[in-house]
Amino acid sequence: MTLRALGFDERAERVYRLLLDEPASGLDDIAARVEIEPEAVGKVLTALIDLGVARPDDTAPATVRLLNPAVALGELIERVEDELLREHRKVGATRGEVADLAARWERRSSPPADGIERIEDLGAVRAALEELSFFTRTSVFAVQPGGPLPAESLAASKPLDLRGLRRGLDMRVVYEAAVLDDELNRAYLRELGDAGAQYRVSDVALERLVVMDERVAVVPIDPANSRMGALIVRQPGLVAGFVRLFQRIWDESRELPWAERVAEPELTDEDRQVLAHMASGGTDEGAARLLGVSVRHLRRRVARLMERLDAGSRFEAGAEAARRGWI
Repeated sequence: MTLRALGFDERAERVYRLLLDEPASGLDDIAARVEIEPEAVGKVLTALIDLGVARPDDTAPATVRLLNPAVALGELIERVEDELLREHRKVGATRGEVADLAARWERRSSPPADGIERIEDLGAVRAALEELSFFTRTSVFAVQPGGPLPAESLAASKPLDLRGLRRGLDMRVVYEAAVLDDELNRAYLRELGDAGAQYRVSDVALERLVVMDERVAVVPIDPANSRMGALIVRQPGLVAGFVRLFQRIWDESRELPWAERVAEPELTDEDRQVLAHMASGGTDEGAARLLGVSVRHLRRRVARLMERLDAGSRFEAGAEAARRGWI
């Protein structure tokens, strides 16, 4: 394993490893053993000092003395991690800008005043669903009618679903029980279930429904013929009704035969940032801006993490997360 991720270049790493093994090496020894020009040795040693893994020492054969790697490299790793966290926060903040630009696009597109958009072209329906999925931040509730999905549909859905789960989406889907008749579909549900998705099956016929972030719903124009297109519903009253409908279907459906409980999802980068916020005592509004999410979404994530940590307060959750090495 190399040290390049910590800022070492090839020559600096070779010199560093040589001095660890043979601290009595002088400048000429280094040049010969590492096979670099003698005049370049000084620059490499300066680079080690700048990285914080060595300090000047005129009494040492190489004019520098290495610091304890356990301490020096540990501090260097922390500096790199802090920089990566800052970059991650910048990217997270950009999501808020993307959402704002998307809102401008929607205003430019003059959506229907009643909050219901009718799309009859199937290609346009797929494009609209992809766009909505990209901007989904908190939850996806779906009802999938019919039997097992074909292999090409599963292959297309899998990377998108996994990407959403890595972002911490609350993903719940109800299928008709016939989906369990196909081995490929069963394997798909197992894999995505292990990644954090929640699935149930119904023994009665279903009608297609997708609700994203509890703010937009997509339903077929004609439930008996999905090729006629879809309605994209943004009218708050109607969306709230679709959410209640989904919840009723979910409650009346049964868990998958092998799912005694939902697998606990892995800790995401956003989870770690939320935990760091909890430990620092920052405001929800500031943390939401930093992550590029709504305050409502942040508070939901905080509640889930507190439950997962069995913590009675945010401070207790932050302390427990630190004890477990999560932050």
